[in-house]
Amino acid sequence: MTTIELGLDDEIMSTNESVPSAPKKPEAGPASITCHYCPESFEGGARWFARGRHEKAKHEEEWKASKVPGAKKPAAKKAAAPRKPAVKKTTVTSGKRVSAADALSDNIGRAARMFGAMNPAMGRALAFSAPATGQAIDEVVAGTIVDKVIQPFAKASDKWDRLGGVLSFPILFAIVSAKPDLLPMLEGDLREATVDVLIASIPTLEKKKAREKKAFEALSRLGEVDERYRATDDPVGLMLRDLLFGPEPKEGDGATI
Repeated sequence: MTTIELGLDDEIMSTNESVPSAPKKPEAGPASITCHYCPESFEGGARWFARGRHEKAKHEEEWKASKVPGAKKPAAKKAAAPRKPAVKKTTVTSGKRVSAADALSDNIGRAARMFGAMNPAMGRALAFSAPATGQAIDEVVAGTIVDKVIQPFAKASDKWDRLGGVLSFPILFAIVSAKPDLLPMLEGDLREATVDVLIASIPTLEKKKAREKKAFEALSRLGEVDERYRATDDPVGLMLRDLLFGPEPKEGDGATI
């Protein structure tokens, strides 16, 4: 009988076969998972639990349907690519052009009537041609660079007309006071200017009235504190005298016993 001896290589191979191999590490799942019903994605160690809770809360009907035996679970939807913010297009519109003929005519006519104080005939001629002059100037400047300067004034002609009346009031009043015989010619402009001054003065008059009311209430309360202010006809003057010279001594103050 022949005896076969094991060599060194055979012993090493036998030893390696007898040592159990280390278990393989299970492959990790995807780092990010997506909801089966919407593009919502989940990451981290609890991503599977988070997705299940999200689907149950946000997609209850679909989630219950997927739990029915034999129902196919829908494939997870891919997350939609982020949309680029839409660039809002702005269109520059110049707006509808407003004719400045009427405003020009009114101002030319007002200036012509004031000029008539020095030369009545020339003033009447300028006033007569004011409408035609305003219309002609408006047609000439339409669409030009000058028109861009005039348009803001033409669109707010009411405000500028009132300003013109307020500024012209002292000039008209000075002319009429120096030459009363011009009143018939300038009376219309003077009346319009007076109305413009009145309209512009209303807010200031209202503020002044409100201020006087507050002052009256304050002085009334001051009279409750000091009877001298209640008895006097000029409480403000009394207050100034007290501040400048000190309050007058009452009867009995400084008397010696």
